[in-house]
Amino acid sequence: MILLKRRNFLSGAAAIGAGLMTGGMPRFANAQSSEITVTAFGGVWEEAVRTCFVAPFEAKSKAKANVSLGGPPQWLAQVEANPAKPPLDVLIMTPDLALTAAKADLVDDFTVANLPNLAKIPQQLTDSVMGKGTLFDYGVGGITFHRERVKSPPKSFAEFVDRVAAGEFVASLPSISYAVTPIMLIWAMAKALGGGVDNVDPFFKAMEKMKDNLVFWAGPNDFFNHLSSGEAELGIYFDGRTWNHYDSGATWIDFINPTEGGSLNGVAVQKPKNANPLAWVYINEVLDAANQTKFAEIMNYGVTNTDVVYSEKLKPRVTPWEKTAFPPYEQIALVPIEGALRWTRECGRKHPRGGRRSAGRACHDFRIGNTQWPILRRLPFPEHSRC
Repeated sequence: MILLKRRNFLSGAAAIGAGLMTGGMPRFANAQSSEITVTAFGGVWEEAVRTCFVAPFEAKSKAKANVSLGGPPQWLAQVEANPAKPPLDVLIMTPDLALTAAKADLVDDFTVANLPNLAKIPQQLTDSVMGKGTLFDYGVGGITFHRERVKSPPKSFAEFVDRVAAGEFVASLPSISYAVTPIMLIWAMAKALGGGVDNVDPFFKAMEKMKDNLVFWAGPNDFFNHLSSGEAELGIYFDGRTWNHYDSGATWIDFINPTEGGSLNGVAVQKPKNANPLAWVYINEVLDAANQTKFAEIMNYGVTNTDVVYSEKLKPRVTPWEKTAFPPYEQIALVPIEGALRWTRECGRKHPRGGRRSAGRACHDFRIGNTQWPILRRLPFPEHSRC
C-alpha cells in the first residue's frame, strides 16, 4: 500500500529566499508596542492584505503594521530561530506548516476571548490546525475546461478519468514539481476513486489509464497556455485562478467543482508565542466579515467568516467549503512513510496529438522511491503562485 507524508518544512526555506520588509528590516517583537510585523505573499496578495487587513487595523488601533513578504517556510524558520523574541507577529501558513508550528508549541491558542470574530469561523477550520490558528481563505482544486471545445464537461473525477482515458480529451495536470500536487491531484483523486491518505493506488491506476492523453504543467501559467493553445481541453486547476483568467478576457474558460468535491487548499493565520499582543487586534481584522468580503472580491477565492455575503459576481464562483474534499492535514502529517512519489520518467514525448512538447512534464510509469516529498508546502496564491 502506498502512503503519503509531508517532508520537513525547512527543506523549502532556502528556495523561498529572504523576505522583503516594506517598512524596514524585521524587528524583535515587543521592541515597539505601537508596531507589529505581519506577513503576506507578493503581488496582488500583498495589495489585498494592505487594503483589507492592514488599513482597518491601523485605523482602529492607531498602530503600524509593517508587511514582510516571503513564504511560509521562511517565516516559520524565522520564528523557530528566535521563539523568545519572534521577528514576526502574525504568520500566514499553509495548513501543514501551521500544524508543524502548533506541535512545536511556537504559536498561541486561538480563543474567542482574544478574537471575537473567531466565533464566526467554523470550528472545523480552527480544529484543523489544532486550535492554534484558523483558516481564513481557501481555494478549490477542480476541473477547469475550455467551454468552446468541451460542450459537456465531466462532472466528477471518475468521469474525468474515464473520458480522458478513452481519448475524448487531452488533460493538463499539475506535475510533481508543483508544490500542492500531492493534495490537489494525488490525494483528491485517490479519495474520489476509493482510496485516501493511506492508499493512493487508485490514483496511480487512473494515471496509467490516462497516460496517453496527458500533458503536465509545472506552473499555473503553463496550464492556461495549454488550454488557450489547444494542447489540452481541460485539466485540474484552481477556481480562483480560473476566474482571474476569465476576468482578464479569457471568457472561454470555466470551472466545475467535481461531485466528489475538489480539494480545499486553505491558508491559516497564526500568532507566534511572545509576539506583540497587538497581533490579536490585527488577526481579528483578518477574521472580520467585511474585511474578508473585500479580500474575496480582490482574490476570487473563498473566505471563512460565516457572515460574509458574496457579490452577485462572486457568489456562483465560490465553492462553499462544506462542498469540498477537506484534507485531513494532521493525518497526512502523521502517516508513516514507506517512500515517496517518484516521477521515474520525464518523457520528452510529443503531445498526444502530435503537437509540441508540453510546457510542463509529460510523465508516466509512477512508482514509489525512497525520498520524501512535500504534501502542502506551496508558494503563494493566484498572482502570488499559491494556486
